[in-house]
Amino acid sequence: MANITITETRVGAQKSSALKRTLWFIALWCVGVGGALLLALPFKLLIQMAH
Repeated sequence: MANITITETRVGAQKSSALKRTLWFIALWCVGVGGALLLALPFKLLIQMAH
């Protein structure tokens, strides 16, 4: 009985998935920063009104 091993390197798919992961990281980071700014905005306005 013969063992047949097929190995394929899909460099294009690896590059595409790395790019997808990087874009998701950037998108989620931007959403996180935007959320933090929106959360801080009312407090900033309250502090300004107190002066």
